[in-house]
This record gives sequence, structure tokens and C-alpha cells, in this order.
Amino acid sequence: MKIYLTLLSLLYALTSYTQVLTIHVPEHHFGIDENRSLIVSHISDLKNTPNYDEYQQINLVLNENEFYFNIIPTNLSFSDAYIITKRETSQEYLLYFTELPLVHVSSNETIVDEPKRLAYFTYADSNQVITSNIGIELRGVSSLENPKKTYDIEFWTDDFGGDSKDVKFGNLRLDDDWILDGLYNEPLRLRSYTANKLWLKMHSPFYQDGEPKAKSGVDIMYVEMFLNGAYNGLYNLSEQVDRKQLKLKKFDDDIRGELYKGVFWADGVLFNALEDFDNDSRIWSGHEYRYPKEDDITDWTNLYSFTDFAIHSSDVHFNREIWSNFDKDNFADYFIFLNLIRATDNTGKNIYIGKYDIDEPYFFIPWDLDGVFGTNWKGISDNTFDDILSNGFIDRVLSLNPNNISYDIAEKWFEYRAHILSNDSLLDSITEKYQYFTQNKIYDRESIVYPNYLFDQARFSFTTTWLVNRLEYLDGYFTTITSTEPVVSNITNLANPNPVRNRIYINQDSIRDNNYTIFNSFGQLIVQGNIDGDILYVDHLTTGIYFMRIDNQIFKFIKQ
Repeated sequence: MKIYLTLLSLLYALTSYTQVLTIHVPEHHFGIDENRSLIVSHISDLKNTPNYDEYQQINLVLNENEFYFNIIPTNLSFSDAYIITKRETSQEYLLYFTELPLVHVSSNETIVDEPKRLAYFTYADSNQVITSNIGIELRGVSSLENPKKTYDIEFWTDDFGGDSKDVKFGNLRLDDDWILDGLYNEPLRLRSYTANKLWLKMHSPFYQDGEPKAKSGVDIMYVEMFLNGAYNGLYNLSEQVDRKQLKLKKFDDDIRGELYKGVFWADGVLFNALEDFDNDSRIWSGHEYRYPKEDDITDWTNLYSFTDFAIHSSDVHFNREIWSNFDKDNFADYFIFLNLIRATDNTGKNIYIGKYDIDEPYFFIPWDLDGVFGTNWKGISDNTFDDILSNGFIDRVLSLNPNNISYDIAEKWFEYRAHILSNDSLLDSITEKYQYFTQNKIYDRESIVYPNYLFDQARFSFTTTWLVNRLEYLDGYFTTITSTEPVVSNITNLANPNPVRNRIYINQDSIRDNNYTIFNSFGQLIVQGNIDGDILYVDHLTTGIYFMRIDNQIFKFIKQ
């Protein structure tokens, strides 16, 4: 007599006479790495598995291959690894169960940087199985040297990419273009995931009401991947930054929506200097032209004009026009986000600049958020937490402070600190992922294939300690900004001249011999000391706006 029981996607066959339990795992819901004798099987929920003590033998059937457990487990769990033996060959394997979706990519061709090569793709989670032809190519520049690669994939209806098709994974968008991000240079495999999710919480496009499906960046999900039968580890399955994601207006004989990608360091992406452009090239001063498409038009005039305005316009013109040229809310959120996660590779090169429609302001879109939360783009720990990241455009905004933007940013920082940027919220999001990867043996599987990181408690503690220190520093930074606004008076009330070149002449006896502190327009402490005599030398200061605190008074001056 046989009794068949169903548990989620597994089919249990129980032979009551011999007390043998046979578990059939559906096709595509497992992967077998023969070289490493490693098996990973997707099961969404093992909480309701029966107690197995009563069975004399437990078999596992994966397609036509039958295995048996060397030691009968009490139950099955994501937090345990099991030794099983292939009945036909007596070879032992290490078996893990995972809640994460499984992705298989197989190709008879060598996967290269360009062009996309034909491959076969399967995806399996608790709710769906997707099988398709894809075009696949390597993605990145420096990451091409890593043993764990990142891939750009496009779903095809044929064998040569003549026609693409849209697919949907979980709650991600419906599209044909996707990224499989290898996370090799992320010590804990959680930084870019956390950063991308955080940006989506922090910021929405200013035109969201008219485009409810528009996103301010990419959404992602974790998967585990097999490549040509070999376990390739944990990946982020990621949406793309493109016109569709941002819902930019389509090209209609004239340029409407625009999108440019920062691809290498240059004066243009950093807003340091203006270079001539060539409309025969899709590259200009560190930017890559992404939309409109090459078949439609290539015309750098609009971005060139904005860059020229950001660098060379008069102070009066800049202050009057900046927030009609660039979205003020986006500037504030991106400045906070950039400095919170300390994305040192994202002040120019790893920024998209977009425009929704003609006569609308530009805005920033972050991408490639791996070197963050206390590491650089190589994955090397960087314990610097007491600085402010910027570029030429950001510098000018904060220096001239149009419409009191510095104060608005500081107020927004403390609003966020009350909820999505609170210590508890940020630390919980990191801790939850670390504990999940630890308890569910995902770090164990990563270590088998990629022993470049230990994924240990020390690395986790470094990350959380760095974050706490960073938050404390930024609290002080933004507190300084709010404490220096509004300005009590110009420095001409107590000294001259203003603007200043090399020295300030003190004209009030009452303030001589007092302590002073000088802050720049970012709120950073530049110098402090004692006013000795009637001259204060400031020739070491760079050009810009400064605030000097004497006792409880704040005075503003301009250094030429």
C-alpha cells in the first residue's frame, strides 16, 4: 500500500511496510554541481515537514537520479547541510535546501564582453518556472577580472536575438533586459541590495503622479545561480536603469526624455570643466548617451548646456535658475544618500542623469552601488566615516546655497532620521540579511566556491560599527548647518572687509581675545583659534562662503 502526501512543491511517497520516504523534487528546482559534489535544492517552506525518526530510509529523487540520506535527519531545514549518496555510483554529495529562487544558465558558447551569445535560461521559485532562450554577455569593467562574473541578459524568442520578449520575476518589472550581479567584491553580499532598496524608499520621481509606474532607481532580488552545471553562488537579479524604468517621454522627432550614464572619470561627469562634444560619438567627457537611442539621434547640446550652466553661469544666474534646471528634491535626496552610504565611486562615474521631458529639470539616478557602507569598489574595507562626498556641481550648490538648500537638506536629514534612516531601521536591515545568510548556510555555499571573504562576525561588526560612526558624524554635520541658519549678521558688523582676500581687520575691541571657529558652507569645521590682536589671517581658505562663530553669534563672510 502506498500513500502520497503533498508538501508545497515536493511529492512524498511513503511505503508503509518498509518505512521508506521518497522525496521527488520537481524539475528546475535543484542544481547538481558534479565537480564539487554539491547539490542545492529550492524549497520555499520546510517548516511543516514531518518528523522523520520513524523512517528507516529517506530517498531523494532529482530527475532520474536517486540519492539516499546517509544519516536520517529529524526533519529538513534550510539551516542544515546533509550528506547524501547517489545510489547508482555510491558518490557522496553535500545537499543544501534554499528558499531563494534558483537560476540555471547554460551555453555552448564562451560568454564574452560583447556581443551577447545564445544561452538557455531557467528560473524557479515557489510560484513560477520560467524557461527561455537568452542572449548573455559579461558586464562591467574592473569586475571582468573577478572569478565570479556579472552578466547582462536579454530574453529572446529565437536563437539569434531577432526578437526579444518580456518576463517578470516576483514583484520586479516586466521587461526583456536584466542584470545578474555577481557581488564578488561585496564582503557580506548585502551592501548593494541594502543601498538600492534604501534609495527606492527615500526617493520618488517628481513626476510620479503622472507616471505612477516610474521608479527612481532599480529594484532587485536575490537568486542562487548555476552556470553550465556549476554552482556560481548568490546573485542579485536586477532591473536596468533605462527609459522604461524611469518612464521618460519617448523621442518624437525631437528630443524629449533624456538619459546619460556616467561610465568613466572625466571633467564632465564631475562638473569640473567643459569639454567640446562630438555628435558622431555616443561618449562625451565621461558620459555615455543612453536615450534617445542611436538610431533616433545623438545630440549632446542639452547636457552640454546644463554642464556649462552648472560650471560657468554667474552666481546671480545660478541662484535664480538652478531649480528650474535641476530637481531640488532629487538633489537633496541624492546628497543625503550619497553621503549616508559613502558611495565614493558615485560622485560622477556611477551616476545616471535623466530628464523626464523637454523643459523639465534634470535629476540623478544611482547605480552600481557595491563600494558602500565602509568598503571601496574593490571590496576593501575603508574606515573613513568623517568626510563629505561631492563634485563640482554639488560644491557650487552648497557654496552659493540657492533658496537656502543647505538648511532644507539638513532638515530633510533629520526627518529621515526619525524613520527610514534611524539607527534601528538601518541596522535592522543589515542585521536581518546577515543573519539570514548565516543561518541559512548561504555564506557556507559562497565560501565553497569563492573563498575571498570569510563572511565572519568581524566583518559584520566592522560594517555596523562603521555605520553608527557615519550616522553620528552626519548628525553633527547637519546639526552645524541648522545651527548656522539663519545667519545673525554679516561680518561687516564687527570687521572688514567683506568679501575678504587675505585678512580680516577686527574693528570691535569687545571681541578681541575671544575664541572663534570657522565653518565652510558644508558645515564642516575648517579652523578654530583665538582672536589675538586686530587682524585675523584667512589667506589659507579657498574661495567660497564661510561662517564664523564667536561666542553665540554667527557671522557670514565671503572669501575671494
